[in-house]
Amino acid sequence: MNCLMGCACSDVFCALGCVAGKTLDSVSSKVKSCAGGCASSDEGWEQYKTDFKKVYASDDEESERYALYLESLQRIEKGNALGNKVFGLTWSSDRHPEEKHAKGLKKRAGFVATAPLYQKKYERRSPESINWRTTDAVTPIKNQGQCGSCWAFSATSAIESQLALSGGDAFSIELSPQQITSCTPSTGTYGSDGCNGGFTEGAYEYVKSAPGLTNSFNIGYEQSLTASSTTVACSTFTSKINGMAGADAELSGGYAQVTGYTYATPACTSGACASQDLDKLKAALEETPVSICVNAGSWNDYTGGVMTSSQCGSMAADEQDHCVMATGFNSTGGYWIVRNSWASGWGEMGYIYLELSENTCGLADDATIPTVALNLSPEQEHRAEQSRQRMYAQAVGANMNIV
Repeated sequence: MNCLMGCACSDVFCALGCVAGKTLDSVSSKVKSCAGGCASSDEGWEQYKTDFKKVYASDDEESERYALYLESLQRIEKGNALGNKVFGLTWSSDRHPEEKHAKGLKKRAGFVATAPLYQKKYERRSPESINWRTTDAVTPIKNQGQCGSCWAFSATSAIESQLALSGGDAFSIELSPQQITSCTPSTGTYGSDGCNGGFTEGAYEYVKSAPGLTNSFNIGYEQSLTASSTTVACSTFTSKINGMAGADAELSGGYAQVTGYTYATPACTSGACASQDLDKLKAALEETPVSICVNAGSWNDYTGGVMTSSQCGSMAADEQDHCVMATGFNSTGGYWIVRNSWASGWGEMGYIYLELSENTCGLADDATIPTVALNLSPEQEHRAEQSRQRMYAQAVGANMNIV
């Protein structure tokens, strides 16, 4: 469409309407009337541009974006036909794949899962539902932007949860995914490449070898939230990381030290992964949130509701491309509660609900729980246990019904 050439008006108001981009809520009615004749005949497209405040630099770009929008409509219709109505138009429906939310899972070549299985600390109570999201064990939703650092955000979130559950609500601290993104080495057991990808086990190994993982106030997130960017060099933060070591370490603010990690359920590193032990994952979630990695190939279109296994697609190990965190489940509603790192405007305020009866999206293929070290006095340990019990009661009481 060439607005200027196709406009039927005979005065300057038409040209002004075309230049204004045909979104003219605050100009004269004459301009609106003229520009209205230039607008696309696809009312859905016009509504999409209004809803998501889309403005394009040229007619050629709009034609390109419109074609992507039409492809999204077809994909959304096919996806919803496979199960629940969970897919819809989003800000990324007119975007190329590389312009959508970043992911970033990339396992080190030859990686073998040798860590032990998680050992429950408390008697199993088998609640119908648990939702750590409502407690101090889970910090607010983050945004990894256009950096492939999902693995760093997932590991950081899991460490935050363990710190709060081990030390009590006084240790509910937002830690630094930027430190893990920038400083996890590419060599040896770590296998990280910053914004170009990494994996949670490598992240834990890095934190284990470092003085600790610092808080997000000390090292904030510096990668672009809107465009691909080069990984910020670790040397930028050397003094802040080294400041966690030594006799005055506590003066640098909150941080976490990791001694290792365990698997919530035996890891599946090859094949279809159709027989993962979901009961073990539920048992672990009774005590703590769990870092998980998934196949998130269909997640950009997710707008809310319970995504079925059919809608998510393959649960095979080779299809995993994104790391997030499981924060609970609801047996009555039949879903896992999963926290993402694509900002709170995505999905269900930053969360997604996945079908409970299946290894949906492969969420049980690579489910890990880090172990943190805290030097607490007997009195502090007593207070921490009281705090943990309060958080557990709150998590069990936070029942949610998702339509």
